[in-house]
Amino acid sequence: MKRITITAELIQEEEGGYTVYCPELDIYTQGDDIEDAIGNLKEASELHIEELGIENISLKEAHRREL
Repeated sequence: MKRITITAELIQEEEGGYTVYCPELDIYTQGDDIEDAIGNLKEASELHIEELGIENISLKEAHRREL
């Protein structure tokens, strides 16, 4: 199984919550907190990869937080 690493760019919204963007797949999503936003990105990424017809890929989770 091939593994890929994706980038999650987190933006803290002024009105609350987070927007998260994955430049490798050009996917945006959001969540109430960081964990929710990352979970939503993982789910959206898996669905996107599935739609592309790519099989045997696992997303590698590597967390880096910058304040």
